[in-house]
Amino acid sequence: MEVAGQPAAEITEEQFDRLFAVNAEGAFFPLQKAARLVADGGRLVYIGSSTAVSPRPGTGLCPSSKSVALNLVRVLALELGPRDITVNSILPTATAGADVVTDVVGGDELPPANARLRPTGGRAGTPGDVADAAEYLAGDLVGRISGQSLLVARASVPAHPDHIRGQRRSAHPRIDSPWMTPAAWATVTTGTTL
Repeated sequence: MEVAGQPAAEITEEQFDRLFAVNAEGAFFPLQKAARLVADGGRLVYIGSSTAVSPRPGTGLCPSSKSVALNLVRVLALELGPRDITVNSILPTATAGADVVTDVVGGDELPPANARLRPTGGRAGTPGDVADAAEYLAGDLVGRISGQSLLVARASVPAHPDHIRGQRRSAHPRIDSPWMTPAAWATVTTGTTL
């Protein structure tokens, strides 16, 4: 949910309440529930948005509401660390077919205004890019990395050799949706439906 093209000085209290109810509360409480349910040695992975760390003019409300979850990720990493639980977040940039800034038509090229902001030559990210990052953060290779946010843009996640050959042997589920809610991801990582 986005309020785009509106200066922060013109945001109404009603818009603030609506966006924070979706973006802040909608992330905070599922993460809180997942923190209660995750087993020792487990992994929590929150999938948010790069807008939380790269605001632009006219988007002041959205980054503010989405940064709530990033702070909670850091707090939970500290609180759950003694139980050997890692808590991290994935922050996708423009993803083909999702968000107000993509408007991808006839492929995965970004509009020129958005392409200038991306280090990937104007290519939109894919749900597979996010899935690869999630697989890493939920797996054993993550080690003790916790409380971090991984910015994911197309080509920023190295392709797994099995993906290149068109075969996927991973035990981790594939995320085929450009948007996975915190509750849905908590279900994947904890095995518990929230």
